[in-house]
Amino acid sequence: MRGKWVLLSVAVVLAGVGAGALSMRSRRAAPPPGRSARPAVIVNHEITIQGKIRPQHVVGVIAPLDGLVEALPVDVGQDVYQDQVLARVGAQALESAREAAASDLEHAQEQVARAEAAVNTARLEESRADADAERARLALDRAEKTYSRQHMLYTQGATPRLTFEKAESEYQSLLKEFEIMDAGARAARDQVQNALREVTANKKIAQGREQQLAGAVGDLEAADVRSPVDGTVVGRKAEIGKPAIEAGNEFFQIATDLYALEVTLEPKPEDLKRIQPGQQAMVLILDLQSQGLPGVVKEIKDNRVVVEFESNLPAIKPGMLADVRLKLE
Repeated sequence: MRGKWVLLSVAVVLAGVGAGALSMRSRRAAPPPGRSARPAVIVNHEITIQGKIRPQHVVGVIAPLDGLVEALPVDVGQDVYQDQVLARVGAQALESAREAAASDLEHAQEQVARAEAAVNTARLEESRADADAERARLALDRAEKTYSRQHMLYTQGATPRLTFEKAESEYQSLLKEFEIMDAGARAARDQVQNALREVTANKKIAQGREQQLAGAVGDLEAADVRSPVDGTVVGRKAEIGKPAIEAGNEFFQIATDLYALEVTLEPKPEDLKRIQPGQQAMVLILDLQSQGLPGVVKEIKDNRVVVEFESNLPAIKPGMLADVRLKLE
């Protein structure tokens, strides 16, 4: 009987040990919480502070004009080239203005074409009227000579009255015809001058319309926010439907060199006193199984320490977390 109780006690103890082991295993297997910056750790006069990687050389892009952001074809992390369109601001109204200016210019050019066609027509009419007036003048000259001769003969009684009166009638008739033809020629010349003035006026209007169109096109081109450099987009405050001016010089942020990086640290005040610019550091990239990269304290400003380092790994990107190890003085 006593042996049975001993066996039963051993079984209970083993069961308890097994349950404890299972409990510890289940706790170890639980998924880790989301990664966040860890507090500084000091070991053997070395401090390890976690920070976020960012590029050293960043160009801020400002929207060239105010207005609502209408399009954002480029996103963070995308490589861009100089003069590439990053966004479009308030382009809808500007496009309408450009179309209106183009329509006005087309109408003005049509008016110029009509005026030039009228000049050609007026010149043809002028040429015909001048020819008719010249023929009438020549006929009048001949009639005038005949009339003058008959008038002289008639006064001397050397020609019949009917012959004189016929010459006189023909002269008067041709004189009236010449006056009509000459007036027509003068009117045709005036018409040409009027048509030329119309062409000049319409061309001036067309030039104004061309300037308006050029201005509208320029405004539309200004609505395109373009990259000033080659690089990689590392930040963007621009949002579709929001005023572009609100983003300031952080409308887009473009890094020109993703191998020149830095980490911003926020040590405790008592640790900050023991860190100096130029101090050597070691940067450990948490997401990569690689050796640390040497760095140096670039500056200390507003209780923040900036450690710069050079990377030769394309996998190291801005925004990744890194541990920075510093020896305290």
